[in-house]
Amino acid sequence: MFHRICLIGLVAFFLAVGNLPAQEAARIVIFPFDVFTSADKASLQAVISRNLSSELRRSGKIVLIEESAYADLLAGQAASEALGFRIGRDKGADYVVMGSLSEFGETLSADVRILDIRQGKRMPPLFIQGRGRAQIEKLAGEVKSAILLKIAPEQRIAGVEIQGNRKIGASAIEQVLKSRKGGLFSEGDISADIKAIYRMGYFSNVSAEVTDSPEGRILVFTVLEKAMIAEVKITGNKAVGTSDIEAVLGVKPRQILNAEKVKADILKIRELYDSKGYYNAEIKDRIESSGPKDMRVVYEIKENERLFIEGISFEGNETYSDKELRNMMSTSEKSILHFFTDSGILKREQLKQDIAKLNVFYLNNGFMNAQVGESEITHDRKGIYIKIPVNEGKRFRVGKVEIAGDELTVSRQDLIAKLKIAKKENYDREAIMKDLEYLTQACNDEGYAYADVNPRIAPQEQTQTVDVVFEITKGQHVYFNRIAISGNTKTRDKVIRRQLAITEGDLYNSTNLKKSYANLNRLRYFEEIDFQTEKGPDETKTDVNIRVKEKPTGLFSIGAGYSGQDGAILTAQVSQQNLFGRGQSLSVRANLGSEYNLYEISFVEPYLLDMPLWSKFDLWNSAREYDSYDLDTKGVGITLGYPILPKYRITGYVGYRFTIDDVTEIEEDASWIVKDQEGETTTSGVTLTLTRDTTDDYIFPSRGSKNSVSVEYTGGPLMGDTGFTKYGITSAWFFPLPLETVLGTRVRGGYIESHSGEKLPVYERFVLGGINSLRGLRDVGYKDPVTGDVIGGTTMFNVNVDFIFPLIKNAGMKGVIFYDTGNAWESGYHLDDLRQTAGVGIRWYSPIGPLRLEWGYVLDPKDDESASRWEFTIGMFM
Repeated sequence: MFHRICLIGLVAFFLAVGNLPAQEAARIVIFPFDVFTSADKASLQAVISRNLSSELRRSGKIVLIEESAYADLLAGQAASEALGFRIGRDKGADYVVMGSLSEFGETLSADVRILDIRQGKRMPPLFIQGRGRAQIEKLAGEVKSAILLKIAPEQRIAGVEIQGNRKIGASAIEQVLKSRKGGLFSEGDISADIKAIYRMGYFSNVSAEVTDSPEGRILVFTVLEKAMIAEVKITGNKAVGTSDIEAVLGVKPRQILNAEKVKADILKIRELYDSKGYYNAEIKDRIESSGPKDMRVVYEIKENERLFIEGISFEGNETYSDKELRNMMSTSEKSILHFFTDSGILKREQLKQDIAKLNVFYLNNGFMNAQVGESEITHDRKGIYIKIPVNEGKRFRVGKVEIAGDELTVSRQDLIAKLKIAKKENYDREAIMKDLEYLTQACNDEGYAYADVNPRIAPQEQTQTVDVVFEITKGQHVYFNRIAISGNTKTRDKVIRRQLAITEGDLYNSTNLKKSYANLNRLRYFEEIDFQTEKGPDETKTDVNIRVKEKPTGLFSIGAGYSGQDGAILTAQVSQQNLFGRGQSLSVRANLGSEYNLYEISFVEPYLLDMPLWSKFDLWNSAREYDSYDLDTKGVGITLGYPILPKYRITGYVGYRFTIDDVTEIEEDASWIVKDQEGETTTSGVTLTLTRDTTDDYIFPSRGSKNSVSVEYTGGPLMGDTGFTKYGITSAWFFPLPLETVLGTRVRGGYIESHSGEKLPVYERFVLGGINSLRGLRDVGYKDPVTGDVIGGTTMFNVNVDFIFPLIKNAGMKGVIFYDTGNAWESGYHLDDLRQTAGVGIRWYSPIGPLRLEWGYVLDPKDDESASRWEFTIGMFM
């Protein structure tokens, strides 16, 4: 169809051109161009002369007088205009072309002069530029066009018109044309233009007409548009929704009808039905009129019965059974739960991935020559059957494992001891790839940034073993040259640089680069962090470009919550985690609840006096209603932290607090321990803490651990009305699991004792319950044997186990299934007396801060306890 319509258009065009009055061809003499260049002058002169002559002959609009006809007149003379006029008259030429070509670096400049012999005058000069000798042919073509436009103005295109278009704009059509207003008329270009317009796919007929005018040639392209699609109709579909089918279609209403697109959409619909298990679906298209000029596209679907995978079999497998191989695949046979799952549905892309997975499995289990071939898929009325050919080959055991080539500071014996392949019985390609990464990083960490580690695999057919030799070529030492930071519109450079484990001038170290990235990521100041290394001034230096994208670090929130421990709560908070871009944080918070009120101001300076000395200053006022008394507390505190062993991420903290606690509103039947502490009491204490944090994220850790031990001492030389010592230990571990899930565990223990002759404040005792200890319970601890009041214990033990999984990935929302256990006792640790709860919850790092909504069910309820509780809070996770 395309060729037939184009042929009609071309015939019409050539007939139109044939009717134009013939133009007498001009006779032209071309003088050799003067060439100005620093290298190979003769070659460049020959190339420009040859290409220009060729282009002019190809145009068919001139007669070129051969250079041999006037070479004797040129011999030994400068190519002057006077000489040009003389030779032109002598040879009967209409025009003489002369000029120069200059080469400056990659730029070529042609300065062209044309002598009109009949008029006896010089025409205005031409100046044309090009890029590089490789483009000399293009430059000659431009010179040719410029010359012809000068000597044959009637060949200029005076205008280009588009006729017949109703919906497609003329400017869109003009974009594909070679022929342009002001350009040189070319029958070849117009032929190509007709084909280009038709290839747009919007027209059923294209023709061109040429007319003369005083200004030059007028080109008129006449098009006939294809019909417009008024409606796309889908019929016969039941199992697959119309909107799902429309989503895969390329044909849409208000588009130009394109039969090829309609046929292509049938394949897309078939693929959609295949993915749903309807392999016998029949899809046809029909195009019908919808008005005088528009059309309707109808897709007729006959779904037939849905087919499931009835069998997956293997051919050639000997070591592993069909069942073992099937269990490694995501593609599965139809099961009794196929109504609720994708079992039995054939997804071709997934099947390809499964075959690749099986190939990798064989390669990682000694079968270094194994091949799992393309599956053979057949189906009948009952279902789909998949047969997968397997060629296992021989199984190879691991033979010698050696390291050759350059030596590192770490001994080869120590390096080999950490290689995974050295611990494998059978050949394992994945282990070799991991060992390759390990050895490359070992080289990088000693400053060899461009080290090359090449594994040589030598199979021994007779013994069926594989010798593995890692060849190390470490290259030169490389140093960090320049560390550039960009994108930090708010955060100061020094705040970023102090998180880096690398400095300018250090030996290259890839581990420290990764550590630097992790440190910046833990700040949570940036949406994006990108580290790029590139070669520096020489091969021994490398530059590091760090690009960041800031994110909002301020927070204003108003919310409500409920916890089993504090009751209903209204919260309001204003905080800034990156104050003035200095890395400081300031927070003002208020909690107003039915049982607990808190007003708190907190300021953190992570680098006091520009040293890695973390500091925090707190001021608070709280009031809490307990079952048998009320407690009002006013306090001030300061904490300093310093990295004692940065390499192991161990930090030591020393903190001081001074509080005024007022016990009031004591019930008449309260415990004597509570009554004995009525009134105002001051506490002055120092806390020493040692922590180690190796987690990968501050809010949602997925690996690593947080461990801490602490001891608080009050009274004695620190003054105050109370004197006690409190000990605490916490160990939290996080383990990444498949499907982006995480297992988190936390174990806590505590012990408190009063100093000789001092009272132990009841509000300092251990009481469990609530969202941070035993979710679903409240006020768990030692009870007064007489009154039954929970007054808290002097010992405490608590375990939390969380299984965390992604809930809504894009929103950063996670789900959690948990189990809690623990208790507090008057003395000793009674692990046979532990309360237990379990439940589910949602965690979300929302724009107003970390939110937790969790429901706890009591596994061992007492008579006076609720079976479950909801817990909600805005604050840190476990």
